[in-house]
Amino acid sequence: MQTATAGIVRQVQASQVSGEKATGQTVQVWAGHGVSISFYRTEEVIKKIWLDDPSKFVIDVDGCLEGLGRCSKEETGAGLIHLRRIETVKISGLPQATYGTHLTVITESGSTKKSYHFRIVPGTGKPEYSQLEIIGDSSNDRELRQPKVDYTAISDSKYIAKGMQFALDKQWITSDTPLWERLTKLVELRSAESSSASLSLGEELTIAASNAGVSMKLVEKLMLMGGKRLLEMPPRSLNTQQVNTNNTQPTPFNLVVEKKR
Repeated sequence: MQTATAGIVRQVQASQVSGEKATGQTVQVWAGHGVSISFYRTEEVIKKIWLDDPSKFVIDVDGCLEGLGRCSKEETGAGLIHLRRIETVKISGLPQATYGTHLTVITESGSTKKSYHFRIVPGTGKPEYSQLEIIGDSSNDRELRQPKVDYTAISDSKYIAKGMQFALDKQWITSDTPLWERLTKLVELRSAESSSASLSLGEELTIAASNAGVSMKLVEKLMLMGGKRLLEMPPRSLNTQQVNTNNTQPTPFNLVVEKKR
């Protein structure tokens, strides 16, 4: 799919120039009329580009890329590529591309890398556009890539947090103890929101409890005190059944017994 905007911007869907279903895109560059390829809409960061035959075109970017300037690896990145046509330069040992040169663009978005491919050719006649704008695919495709909200994780975190507050109000626990810190870490691990690059939302409860150093027995008690009545706990594996907790560390229910004494 390809559309024009305001006569100078041509929009190209990302799937047309990247991925298994890509059909490719020919980019014309006219004499004295440069053309830009923009990734602003997709919010991807350009990390590296290759132009296989640079005898007719030169490239610039709105940032600093490896091989195109002096910059550290941490500083590399751009969002837009600008192509300009030049008089043909004879480069020793480099055969000229007869049917247009190949441009490869490597982008990153979070932990996801993508490669885009274009055929760059000299334009003839009146310039038709000034910029190719890479856009996301159809709304249905975008929805499939959106992080899935894990309502169970959100519910678990809510009830654990409420149980913690209940125990705090009853003075069964204080907020300046290692146990409180571990419980807070558990809530964060279970409810952690995913980034745009990841489809996971929060660690599985038993894994989060193990990583936080909290026993599942205590977790269940806190969720009950937080108002949860129907507990559907996943099966515990041998790796998560024994959690790193201090046997002398009181749980809220232990504290109730101790206070009554």
